[in-house]
Amino acid sequence: MDWRHEAACREEDPEVFFPVGNTGPALAQIEEAKKICERCSV
Repeated sequence: MDWRHEAACREEDPEVFFPVGNTGPALAQIEEAKKICERCSV
């Protein structure tokens, strides 16, 4: 089976993983992406 079928991010908005910048709102977006990855089993 392809890993993408099991990925925690499969139903997430891809934009979450590509923040614009690294300050302000982008920091929250970065943390959100990290939380998705932390719960991923692949």
